[in-house]
Amino acid sequence: MWYNKYICIPLSAVFLKTEMAMKIKEETLSADIRAGRLSRVYLIYGKEPFLVSMYTDRIIKKTVGEDALDFNLQRLDECPDAELLSDYAEALPVFAEVKVITVKDPDIEKFDDAKLEAYLNIISDVPETTIIVFFCTGAEPDEKKAKTKKFIAAVDKAGTVCQIELMKPPKIAELCVKKAAKDGIIISQADALFLTERVGGRMSVASDETAKLMSYTGKGGTITRAAIEALVPKQLDAKVFDLANTINYGKKAETFRVIDELFAEQETPVGILSALSGAYLDLYCAKLAKSNGISPDDAAAMFGYYKGKAWVFTNKVFPAAARLEVGYLRETVELLFDTDIKMKSSAVSGRTLIEETVTKLFLCRERRMR
Repeated sequence: MWYNKYICIPLSAVFLKTEMAMKIKEETLSADIRAGRLSRVYLIYGKEPFLVSMYTDRIIKKTVGEDALDFNLQRLDECPDAELLSDYAEALPVFAEVKVITVKDPDIEKFDDAKLEAYLNIISDVPETTIIVFFCTGAEPDEKKAKTKKFIAAVDKAGTVCQIELMKPPKIAELCVKKAAKDGIIISQADALFLTERVGGRMSVASDETAKLMSYTGKGGTITRAAIEALVPKQLDAKVFDLANTINYGKKAETFRVIDELFAEQETPVGILSALSGAYLDLYCAKLAKSNGISPDDAAAMFGYYKGKAWVFTNKVFPAAARLEVGYLRETVELLFDTDIKMKSSAVSGRTLIEETVTKLFLCRERRMR
């Protein structure tokens, strides 16, 4: 048995996962940690840094506890020297049966071949007394790149790889309601969902904005829709989806007002075009699915949308696409693709290209309505 202030479980019960590991979902990772089915090596990453950090902390708490000796919990950043990592991994824990090493935001593509090979050797032979957790709170690892692909495959073979998807907005809203309630502050589920959608369905941002609204409201108060609108800035994706809707409804004055706001907030032309292209591509996919009798849930799975993105697709995008024609949406996607080429190759200012493109989108809509 090994003991600390948090747990009392047999060492053999911790390391059940040694062979035949596979990429797992967040729910499986959570259940494994609760049950003490821990691997010797992890790679945890995804679209929600808050959850990535949370599960890393849960592994620490489940094994060495929050108050672990420095010898038994070593936190490393980015790309530590392979020899140093190996020394830490081989060193025995002090007054405990296990130690944890965390490596935050490793940039595998920066490794030279020798360093990558050294890391792969460490991953393949982590001692029974050590757990190594690689976790990414910044950019997600690109599985298409050769070095990253090798690294992920090595962790997958020796331990656990978990890619965490965005949480569904209603669940994030529920957590915001609970967070406020702990301080005696009320926010309705509907207003919490409004807040969540306003920040693009990002749990970490929604949590931070809830904390800000709680400070503004004060203990015993109520967070109102008006306060959310006044104090919580919309994320780019949410603003641009609204922009697409104003174009589709022919609201020219409102559309150009939103464009003015985006540029006033220092959004880049490339960022705006990317978000607008994504919005119209989602609408086009939804319309194609609907036209072929495919349900919103099946369409979301078919196009690779999961959890938070799936909820937005089925509850926001699908209904918005219902009134639009396939031909119109096909034309908008082609038009935005052409603008992307111009933006990368033309000397014309990005703002001019955005305004010109939006004007063409209006003309496209009017032509289809004749």
